Amino acid sequence: MKVALRRLPALVTLRWLDLSLIAILAVVSFGAILRIGLLPAKPDAGVAVIYAPWTTADQTMIRAVSAGARFVRFGGFDFIAIVIPEQPDYVANALAGSAFLVVDPQVLAGCLPASFLKKADAP
Repeated sequence: MKVALRRLPALVTLRWLDLSLIAILAVVSFGAILRIGLLPAKPDAGVAVIYAPWTTADQTMIRAVSAGARFVRFGGFDFIAIVIPEQPDYVANALAGSAFLVVDPQVLAGCLPASFLKKADAP
């Protein structure tokens, strides 16, 4: 009986380790799918660059422009910048920098609630 009770914490620890590894793998693979799958088809028409949520508006603008683009406006949040690339390799430069994602602005607009879009279009 004592042997079975001593092994119980080790089994619970191994189970939590397995679950945490599965969760980490799921999050990393989801991020990779987003990063590769949402690349803009025509980056010359404009892209939305998404940085970490704790990035300030000033940092977002500096990072987006320093990678080689013209700033157009902010997205729905301060950490999203809509830019027009001036260099053909802007997407690679932005991703090599600190950008989480570079997506087509129309894809980004599809993710926002309709009430937010109506408020943004109001004069």
